[in-house]
Amino acid sequence: MTATPAHSVDAFDPLDPQTLQCPHPWHRALRTYAPVHFVAGRGMWFVTSRELVAKALADHTTFSSAFGLPQLPIPDHIKAEVEAIQAQGWPPVPTLLTADPPEHHYYRRMLAKAFTPRFIAQLEPEIRSIAKELVAALPNGEPVEAVGAFAAPMPLRVIAKVLNVPDDRIDDFKRWSDQFTATVGGQLDDAGLLEQARNMVEFQRYFAAQLDERRADPRDDLLSGLVTAHSMGDADEPLGTGAILNIIVQLLIAGNETSTKLLGGVLHELGRTPELWSELRERPAERAADIIEEGLRFLSPVQSMFRITTSEAKLGDYTIPAGQLVVLVFGSANRDEESFDHPDEFDPDRSNAKAHLAFGSGIHACLGAPLARLESRIALEELAARFETLRLGRDNDFAYEPSFMLRGFQRLSVVCTEGDRR
Repeated sequence: MTATPAHSVDAFDPLDPQTLQCPHPWHRALRTYAPVHFVAGRGMWFVTSRELVAKALADHTTFSSAFGLPQLPIPDHIKAEVEAIQAQGWPPVPTLLTADPPEHHYYRRMLAKAFTPRFIAQLEPEIRSIAKELVAALPNGEPVEAVGAFAAPMPLRVIAKVLNVPDDRIDDFKRWSDQFTATVGGQLDDAGLLEQARNMVEFQRYFAAQLDERRADPRDDLLSGLVTAHSMGDADEPLGTGAILNIIVQLLIAGNETSTKLLGGVLHELGRTPELWSELRERPAERAADIIEEGLRFLSPVQSMFRITTSEAKLGDYTIPAGQLVVLVFGSANRDEESFDHPDEFDPDRSNAKAHLAFGSGIHACLGAPLARLESRIALEELAARFETLRLGRDNDFAYEPSFMLRGFQRLSVVCTEGDRR
């Protein structure tokens, strides 16, 4: 995919509807002509080359994560009304995604005490059971909307299991997740912003009550691990309710929405490439891992992340003033021609696929990466175990969610067919 004269860097608008549907030519133009580019109309600097994105990620002192919420500011005319709703809940606490050291190290250490490799490994039987159940419910030989039927409920139910959310609250859990991500790199109207604020308070009240229960009666789950993490050495202070609620929101988005978008995109690529589906069926464990890793690079479900400069910053030949909002574009870095041969091709045999930045890097590298890889791999293995073929449905429009930060299909029609069992 090449940049054309129509993709002049001066005309780049990350929120233009056409750009949101296909950002890759724009990213290529930016990498080629202006790998650090100020979009005056949005007040943001975009960094698009892999080298410079990685450099900024490594310099957390200059490129601070204390940028506030990962969304556009609330418009002034509705700000007071939104804040009045938010006041009924807990104020936001910068923890993992939006904190710098030493606070960031404290919160990451506390989550790591609860979200251990052992804890994740113990989830595998539950994850496989969820995948088997969802695969068994898919129709044989008939079109099915795969995002709603599989790619969304799979990680949603996994992260619900991690947080010990009962089955009768799954619909609420999904609604909260959808609400929280609606403004991550996208926009809502006034009514949408008010509804989002109300959902946040509802979410907070539900989980605050759950945390109170765990403090009184700890269980073998992640919520209990978070409320008791301070007792596991290091003389740490207990996590407050507001901090844990913030961590849960980040787990909900990172552990649910991003995996949904990864699975949807991977199913699209498998539907386009029958021979790759055949390879997956022949060697499911090996090929599933390769396909997921290349999917992370090629699709980059988290397309970008904010930083804010604490002082004047030098990136390559470019200077960014202090106090500027910077967008590190992982989706562009992962398709940089300087790092990946034929970057716009989906190639699970790529030798350096793991050089991607889909999970970030440095001190803010995603703690949930092992879980995302595990559940996505199992999802493909179980699909391949039942269905001999997978192809794309005829009614697809391949429309993406309107966000420059989280990229994935709104819907995806596929037809899965079992083999002849005679």
